[in-house]
Amino acid sequence: DLHTFCQFPLISAAQLGKLRLVRLLVEGGAQVNERNQRGETPLLAACRALRGDQSGSSMLRLIQYLLRNQADPNIQDKTGRTALMYACMERAGPDVALALTAAGADPSTEDYTGGSALVYAINAHDQDTLTVLLDACKAQGRDIIIIATDLSCGPHVPPSPDSSPVSCMSDPFPASAPVRREAHGPSRRHSVQLEQITPKESSETLLL
Repeated sequence: DLHTFCQFPLISAAQLGKLRLVRLLVEGGAQVNERNQRGETPLLAACRALRGDQSGSSMLRLIQYLLRNQADPNIQDKTGRTALMYACMERAGPDVALALTAAGADPSTEDYTGGSALVYAINAHDQDTLTVLLDACKAQGRDIIIIATDLSCGPHVPPSPDSSPVSCMSDPFPASAPVRREAHGPSRRHSVQLEQITPKESSETLLL
C-alpha cells in the first residue's frame, strides 16, 4: 500500500521489480540493507516476490544490481529465511541461485524451522538449482550427503513450504564410505554420498 511504499520505498520498489526506481533510490542514498517490519531487506523482498524461473528477467538484473551495491545475501528475515531460500522456494532458477551464491550466499544456512536453501531446492524438485547449491558447498570445502526418509507421500509431492523440513547438520563421513541404500517397509530410506571428501574437508548430512 501507499503507506508501506512511503515508509520503505526501496524495499517496495524491489518487491515490485522496478529496476529503474531501485537505481534512482540507491543512487540517491537509500540504504541497500534496510529492513521492514518483517525483517526483509530489498534483496529478500525481491527474491520473495519471484515466481517461477525468471532467469534473464528484469528481476534477475535487479537482484544482480542490489548485490553489486553491497546487498548482504545472508541476512535473515524474522522467519530466519534468506534471499536464497526464497529463490529456491519460488523455483526462480539456477541463474538467480548462481548470482546469490557468487555473492556469498550460504546454501546451508538454516531458518527457524531447520530448513535450508538445499532443502527447499529439493522440495521444489529443482535439479538445476540444486546443482548450483551443491557446487557452492563444494567450493567452500563442504560436500553434502542427502538422506531421504519417509517417502510415503509419494516422490512427486513436495512438502509444503509452510511445513518444517528436517535440518541440515554436521556429520563426519569417511571418504571411503560406500553409498548406502536401505528399505524399511513402506517408508524407504536411502543415503547417497554425492561427492568424495578428504579428511580435512567437512560434510553435511541433509535429512529429508
